[in-house]
Amino acid sequence: MASSILTAGPMNPAVLIVVAVLSAVIFCCVTFIWNLYFHPLSKFPGPKIAAVSHLWYAYVMHRGVAPIEMSKLHKRYGPVVRVAPDELSFSSAVAVKEIYGYQKGGRPELVKDKKYHKFVSEPILINADREYHGILRKLLSHGFSESGLRAQEAVIQEHVSMLMLRLREHGHEGQVAVDVTRWYNCIYLHGFEYVLHWPHAYPLINLAYGQSFGCLASSSIHPYIELVLHLVKLASTKQVMERLPTIMKIPYALWRVPKDVRAKVAEMKALSNAKVNYRMENPPPIPDFMAKLVEAHREGKMTFNQLVGNSNVILGAGSETTATALAGLTFLLMTHPHALNKLTRELREQFSSAEEITAVAVNKCKYLLAIIEEGLRVYPPSPATHPRYTPPGGITIDDNFVPGNMAVGVTILAACVHEDNFMDGDKFIPERWTGEDSRFDGDNKQGSQPFSYGPRNCAGRNLAYLELKLIIASLVWHFDLENCHEGDWMDQKIYMVWQKGPLMVKLKPVKRS
Repeated sequence: MASSILTAGPMNPAVLIVVAVLSAVIFCCVTFIWNLYFHPLSKFPGPKIAAVSHLWYAYVMHRGVAPIEMSKLHKRYGPVVRVAPDELSFSSAVAVKEIYGYQKGGRPELVKDKKYHKFVSEPILINADREYHGILRKLLSHGFSESGLRAQEAVIQEHVSMLMLRLREHGHEGQVAVDVTRWYNCIYLHGFEYVLHWPHAYPLINLAYGQSFGCLASSSIHPYIELVLHLVKLASTKQVMERLPTIMKIPYALWRVPKDVRAKVAEMKALSNAKVNYRMENPPPIPDFMAKLVEAHREGKMTFNQLVGNSNVILGAGSETTATALAGLTFLLMTHPHALNKLTRELREQFSSAEEITAVAVNKCKYLLAIIEEGLRVYPPSPATHPRYTPPGGITIDDNFVPGNMAVGVTILAACVHEDNFMDGDKFIPERWTGEDSRFDGDNKQGSQPFSYGPRNCAGRNLAYLELKLIIASLVWHFDLENCHEGDWMDQKIYMVWQKGPLMVKLKPVKRS
């Protein structure tokens, strides 16, 4: 009988297909049952569709609604939600510290989830290990120090003044609506650049490369902005692909990735290389943010590709974030007249001339500071989750023991609006930061961490606040704002960052005697 089996003809192809399909179905069913009822994270609440497979998370990321959906899940299930078979999302202020902060007992920080930076080929600021990241932060620290900011204020003020001039010119004295989104992008490529290290930071372009893109001077958007937006979406696509089964990755890439992606990547690389080479050959007259990085490269401690990669993080990865915050603040002010009127009175009573609006003076404007904090809470520029892996032995997060090698993270948008952290968390109420309304005494303000937290938080947080304060103060001091946008401008997709559109505003210059 054995001989007859061995000499039998090949199996019918149709039978092979049926066997393969049945095997796949059985494997999926067993996996789903395991994930639902026997997986180490099965005790945590969340939608069953998310618990059985990574496909649900990939789908909401693909649609550009992941942080929004996470916020809805936290409202339904509470401060900890299972969002994938091996991943938990948290929304509490305690979880922020325990996931991203310095670990107790000298334990190393939680390792970043590689799915979120697979698009980076070399170790740079956003994917560096603990030791190398510490070196990079030290190299950048002087530029972000208080003394460094004081040295840079004159340059910042120059570009703020030019922005106000361009808004007045192109708005034709308030008769024509201008797209402030475009102009905020202009100033950040003319004068500013950022580190969006999911946590993000913000330096000055001509304080990084020794030259600016000249957007304000020419009143035109440099192609760099379009390239940055394109590559951010490409990076988001790669994040989705990391959650797909292997068999689906290539078809998804063929469908989702633009055909001209190679050309755009090459264009971005050429522009970045040119900027870095220019900076190396032309040291600027004032201290910049690249000085220590260039020095490290010349000493053989950093390859040229790493130098370019880190400069792209400093410039490109965050070039949208403060511009996004400014546009969001502008829209929120225009749609909340009480807040705008209150801020207007404060600024125009405090300052009798534009020259008085300085880094020191704006800190006396209590309501301005509240406006900015509330704007960053309601509309955080980087609203997504930045996952970490739990250590092999597991870790307790917000009184929940999480087994080892699981992905955990705080969805920034969810934490910023969750009712456990903020009363009426989905409403824009700056008074919650001033202490003048006792209804908000119970708010846990540590839940709002738009710049993230811990050793990998935003390196340029102080500079970001300085930029926001000076620009918003100058805008409201110079102009009366009229919203010309129809609908909810903040109804946007999220591909790592908000995909903001035009925001049309009439800016009527204030007449002063």
